[in-house]
Amino acid sequence: MSLHRKPKSQQAFLLEAMQRMEMDPDQFARRLGASRRRLDDWLKRTGEPGSIELDPVIWTFVRELVERAEMPDSAAAPLGPPEVPQGRSRFSSPGRWVA
Repeated sequence: MSLHRKPKSQQAFLLEAMQRMEMDPDQFARRLGASRRRLDDWLKRTGEPGSIELDPVIWTFVRELVERAEMPDSAAAPLGPPEVPQGRSRFSSPGRWVA
């Protein structure tokens, strides 16, 4: 199953992502910034009491996390804002952001 197209179930998608990232449910929930209980609710079958449907943004986020985890170390750029040279501010004149 490819994570690039929506799989048959949300449960299968999340379980495959956990397996490919070699994480247990607690690690995976922390990586997503979710509680373990929320992950458990996402893992319930559709229609099961307490099941919660993933937001489309979460589908995309999980796909990108898996892709990043599978990149060779040299190809994976760090997440976060770009480096700012020492002594320089990210702001030019008052309130203007410099890229």
